[in-house]
Amino acid sequence: MRKSWVSTWLLVCLQVIQVQAEPPAPGAMDDSIRVHLGAEDSWPPYSNAQGQGISTNLIKAAFAKTGLTPTFQVLPYARVLHDLQSGKIDGGYNVTLQSTTKDNYIFGQVPLLAVESYWFFIPDTHPKIKSIKDIPDKFRVGVIRDYEYGDIYENHRHRFTEVQVSQQSQIIRMLKQGRIDAAVMFEREAEFALKEMKLDAAIFDKRFLNHHGDVYVAFSHKSPRARWLAEQLDKGLNELKQTGEYDQLAGIINPTTKPEKQ
Repeated sequence: MRKSWVSTWLLVCLQVIQVQAEPPAPGAMDDSIRVHLGAEDSWPPYSNAQGQGISTNLIKAAFAKTGLTPTFQVLPYARVLHDLQSGKIDGGYNVTLQSTTKDNYIFGQVPLLAVESYWFFIPDTHPKIKSIKDIPDKFRVGVIRDYEYGDIYENHRHRFTEVQVSQQSQIIRMLKQGRIDAAVMFEREAEFALKEMKLDAAIFDKRFLNHHGDVYVAFSHKSPRARWLAEQLDKGLNELKQTGEYDQLAGIINPTTKPEKQ
């Protein structure tokens, strides 16, 4: 009798442990699962000073598909990465998956966005530079502090004299004033900043592509539910793409759609 009672007790304990180890079903989230994300404060139109923008909207909509409602803490991008490393937040965005980040964080299978960065020059300057390999050593390059610009840039960045700032508008002003020789800027971010500053895009020569790649929500290795959260986000993003909501939220224009005649 004692042996049978002990066996039953052990079986119940194992079942309780198993239930507690598994994330609760989406309908039972409430206070048991909190998704705490770091939103950078200086990458409009993806995430602005209030943490609002394309990326934030996509994340909210994707997690909503799986019954999750994330909370956001608006921080400088460098602080987002720091808090990811220390485990103060579950995840942060917009992080490029590249050689310098792939082992530091946990990434899902579905990227949040595809983005492109370009090299910008003052028109009619440095005409012989047509690729990153042509850029001479000690060239003054304006970049955003702690941003990732792709593996090709990483292979060359030791040659440059980087001028690191925290705001896109600072890079634009420095390039316009000749305080740097070139700038690496993400296309939609540069377009947004120039429009906000009431400057014509023609003041710069968007000369050649620096990097085409994907940005993600990166999750912390110190978050016990990081891999599960990455899976839930993947499911939500895939569903948004299937329903067509993704393109609308991301501001993607269908190239097959012909403009109406005026």
